[in-house]
Amino acid sequence: MTERFYSIDHLSTLQLRELYTLYACYGWTDTEFYTLVPKDVKRPELPFNEIILNIYAGHKHNYFVLMNGCEDEEDGIMIGLGMSGYPEFAVYLHLPDKFLNELVLKYELNSSKEAKNYTIEEYLIEEAKDNPEN
Repeated sequence: MTERFYSIDHLSTLQLRELYTLYACYGWTDTEFYTLVPKDVKRPELPFNEIILNIYAGHKHNYFVLMNGCEDEEDGIMIGLGMSGYPEFAVYLHLPDKFLNELVLKYELNSSKEAKNYTIEEYLIEEAKDNPEN
């Protein structure tokens, strides 16, 4: 399992809305509550226009991640976007990883360190390599 996160904190609301509008047709979307809710609570069914109007920059649940080998997730890119009018709800855009380089260049995304499914020994060795002063 590997996840590489990319910062989208610098993107404006307009840029996030543009990203979603331009790339939604190349992937698929799903929606989910941030917290567990009883099964009888129905998710709102948001039309495309409602999603676009509720995407905004600075939402604490906005993120961009490249995933490979993650349990219960398809390999590729997942972009999570919090919804301003639905504070407990998010939309997720899933894209094939072939769009990664294009999106990184177009939106000037910076990656963070990969998260891997390490054993404790592998993690300590990797950390020692990255931080030789420790």
